Amino acid sequence: MTATTATTAMTDFGNSYMTWVVPHDPTDRRVPGHKPWGNSARILLDARCTIADTASGATDDFYLVAPCRTEWMYQEERLFQVPSAEYREIFSATRRLSLGKRLTTDGQQARSAPARATPTVPGAVRAAGLTSLSFAVRTFPEVTVLETDAQVVAATQANLPLVGHTEIRDDARCLRATLEYPIKTMNIHPERRRFQVDTGPLIVPDLAAEETHWIDLLALAHIIYNTFDRAEFICRRPTPILRDGDEVASVLHYSEVRVLPARHILLCAGRL
Repeated sequence: MTATTATTAMTDFGNSYMTWVVPHDPTDRRVPGHKPWGNSARILLDARCTIADTASGATDDFYLVAPCRTEWMYQEERLFQVPSAEYREIFSATRRLSLGKRLTTDGQQARSAPARATPTVPGAVRAAGLTSLSFAVRTFPEVTVLETDAQVVAATQANLPLVGHTEIRDDARCLRATLEYPIKTMNIHPERRRFQVDTGPLIVPDLAAEETHWIDLLALAHIIYNTFDRAEFICRRPTPILRDGDEVASVLHYSEVRVLPARHILLCAGRL
């Protein structure tokens, strides 16, 4: 079996991080509250999305960070916030989009804010804002492109780390998005040399939507595909809960399926 050595970088998601620093916010009056020390957090990267304007050449990178539960910082006890919520965000170098909500939702779409917000910026995430934001994106030194179903099956059986690159486009708007994500679940049928990726979460943009900031195009999703030219996404959206035909609540759930033409590049770490 002959495979191609990749020139495309393959992110080592198990060893890549976002780090931010935030000072103490003296306006935060919640109880019991955080210790008045500020904080620095290092969080694993779960996925990346690069959006490019093919006409102007403008590009931007967006990073989904791993989730955690909301907490009171450095207290001696009662560390979990109750009611509990999920802390999860998408970051670019200049903006941040909070995706961490409780199970129920009012249906309002989350909006991004400047990454280094100040009290004078409308929509600031916190009054104190971030004083530092950085990304440590590490890559594997040797990477192989998996160009056939048989190579995907072989790399899976060899227990090599797998990463997917999925490209989607809106040619009418001259926009291209490249999604990069670790493949956490790979299905294979060795006898038929078939594979099926089923993984997530990742971040996928709605390239047809009108937004001032590209980050506001992004949604959490999972992806499934078993060919190199088609993708099914299921996106997290406000989803009604019905009882006897009446909506009694709305929850955040993976419920919106989008089927798109796509170009997949599958990579494995090392030599196949």
